[in-house]
Parts: sequence; structure tokens; C-alpha cells
Amino acid sequence: MFKQMTCVVLSVGILMSCQQKSTNPIDKSAQLDVVAKSEVSKVSVKPSQTKVDLKQLSFTATVKYMNLEGGFFGLVSKEGKHWLPMNLNKEFQQDGAVIKVRGNALTGMMTTQQWGTPFSIKHIELIRAGRKGTADNLL
Repeated sequence: MFKQMTCVVLSVGILMSCQQKSTNPIDKSAQLDVVAKSEVSKVSVKPSQTKVDLKQLSFTATVKYMNLEGGFFGLVSKEGKHWLPMNLNKEFQQDGAVIKVRGNALTGMMTTQQWGTPFSIKHIELIRAGRKGTADNLL
């Protein structure tokens, strides 16, 4: 019996010496708050860099359906510059259509398409119709 008691006491003593000192859960949450606040104060958030070019642009372009990033419509000007219309109405979403647009370039803006300069259309005129349809039949 004495041998068994000694064995139990030694086992408990060994197990207790292997454990790390625990802290009070309230103190732990207070420490986490301090760490979180100090980390947040070190993070700098830049304001949006998107700028609207105040100079209005006017050009003739061909509407092109691009099968990238889920598909989108882009504008290719006669000079070959790529424009990404941010507000092209559905009635003008025709692959191959020729349009005349007036609007503003949006600089400092990132898009998922990563194609062309983002462009905000203020006025649009259809010169020649293109192919209407869904993404599947425009490919």
C-alpha cells in the first residue's frame, strides 16, 4: 500500500512540474486587448487614391467582349487605347458595336479585370450596332 501511495504522489508531482504556470483568464484577455490595440495603432490605412480626371474625354470606340475574369465589356478607341467602362448600360453591351462616348478617366483605381483604364461614361451614342447576347454565345 505504501508503495502504491508513493508511486501516485511521485506521478502527480512529476505531472505538476511539467505544467506551465497558468494565468488568470481575466488577465489573459486584458493582455490580448493591449496587444490588439497596439497592433491596430501600427497599421496605417491609406485613403482611397481613386481620382476622377476633371478633363472630359470624347472618343469613338469599339465595344469588345473580353472572356477574362468572368467576362466583361471593354472599349478600344480608334487609337488602340483600352478603356474599361465602369457604367456601360446593358443596351450598349454589344460585341463589335461602335459607339461615341464622353466621360472621365478614373486614375488610381484597381479592378479585377486589370485591363484598360477605368472610365466613367457621362454620354454615349450608338453609331453601329454589334452582336447582342450572353457571354456563352459571344465567345
